Amino acid sequence: MILSDVRLVLPNCVFEHGSIEVKDDKIVKIYDCIVEGNDVIDCKGLIAMPGFIDVHFHGSCGIDFMDASVEDYKQISKSLYEEGITTYLATTLTSDFDSMMKVCRNVKEAKKDNPSLCGIHFEGPYISAKHKGAQNENFIRNPSIDELKEFVKESGFAVKYITLAPEKEGAMDFIKYASSHDVVCSAGHTDASFDDVELAIKNGLTNTTHTHNAMSGHHHRNPGVVTASFYFDELFTECICDKIHVCPNSLKTFYKIVGPDRFMIITDALKAKHSDLEHFNLFGLPCEKKNGAAYLLSGPLAGSLLTMDQGVRNMKEITNASLSELSRISSLNQARCLHLNDRGSLEEGKLADIVLLDENLFVKHVYKNGKEIF
Repeated sequence: MILSDVRLVLPNCVFEHGSIEVKDDKIVKIYDCIVEGNDVIDCKGLIAMPGFIDVHFHGSCGIDFMDASVEDYKQISKSLYEEGITTYLATTLTSDFDSMMKVCRNVKEAKKDNPSLCGIHFEGPYISAKHKGAQNENFIRNPSIDELKEFVKESGFAVKYITLAPEKEGAMDFIKYASSHDVVCSAGHTDASFDDVELAIKNGLTNTTHTHNAMSGHHHRNPGVVTASFYFDELFTECICDKIHVCPNSLKTFYKIVGPDRFMIITDALKAKHSDLEHFNLFGLPCEKKNGAAYLLSGPLAGSLLTMDQGVRNMKEITNASLSELSRISSLNQARCLHLNDRGSLEEGKLADIVLLDENLFVKHVYKNGKEIF
């Protein structure tokens, strides 16, 4: 199969009339020209970008990862294809040990026939009560290497990413252990100081979680995680790009500072996305849809209803990022932080995870491992 005469977005350039040759599940050839012949699909007027990767969201189509069955993962994955997501992490909430073990077992089983499901993002429970956000304070605890070992074993090594507060007791040893065993550690729901983050980086911290939200901020006499995210080039920075969790002017400023090689679009979407649900529970905390997002009934923002393609369009509108930059902040940076060398960009030898969009960046076709699935 050859996708021909497509506006082909590469990490550092765009071929205005390029072509992509796919064999089995891989990209075997990239052309900077139109290709004709057998098994050619005319893609004139469309834009080709790498499949989007969402490292942080909690559910979709009425299903939360905290109680999703193995079969539910197929339904979630299908709902994500329409927004261009071809790889994702199932993100949990701060919860009890048994609930987290259940997620581990289900993800291990679901991964067997679900190529989009890459693994687990544990958002908590090793976080700060001060910045708990929409997390259940009853389950917050200090980092435990012993717990992590059990989660990794039970999940079949599917634990890929953990959000934690670096200032917690035992956090530095935990970060050192986790990062040395290929688990990404991200500072989030945290009151850490700039110095705490600097020390955590030396121990293996590489990310910040939904930067600006639920963390110590930027202050000229008391710099926190936000200031550290500005400064340290070692940090990939998640950001919820719904224009609600972070206002457009702050997004524009933040993007200008960190640049397209560290910024990562996330949705942080809850199960009400792709659903008619108006009221629902977030692991025991009642929520409602309101003003384009999800809120706890007690008032605070709980999460988003954002789709990944809308996040891409928002970043284009707010920052006027180039197509190459948009491909990096929606796919390549996520792949880099997860050490997924087989995806994240349209290059020869990589998986044929491809999103075709119209000129307004609306998804028209999606290919996963070389097969059209939307």
